[in-house]
Amino acid sequence: MSTALRPSLWRRIGNSWAARGKRPGTVDVTPDGLSATEHRRTKEMRWDDVIRIDCGMRDTISIDIFFVVLHGTSAKIRIDEFADGFHLFENAVFERWPQLRERWIAVQCSPLHQPQYETLWQR
Repeated sequence: MSTALRPSLWRRIGNSWAARGKRPGTVDVTPDGLSATEHRRTKEMRWDDVIRIDCGMRDTISIDIFFVVLHGTSAKIRIDEFADGFHLFENAVFERWPQLRERWIAVQCSPLHQPQYETLWQR
């Protein structure tokens, strides 16, 4: 009898190991953009500089983590759902790009332990 673990379980173990001890970041919404802080590094982006929005699910052993990636003209910002201020950020994105809401929620409700990544909007 083989005791080999499935590749998805190995991936979840790796993701869990990489996430150990990390504190969730913060995201602050401003009238013209956002400011995201992670590991004492702050990145800022104006809404007008966003050229693409991606989102996905990252699977770990115990939970799946939803995240959003904003691609700007010169940088990108990755924000996961545990970041302080994520709900306000989510509402600001829906106000600016209401057509994203349906796909955004569909990715959030995807089956457990099935990583997903998709582009929601592109200029």
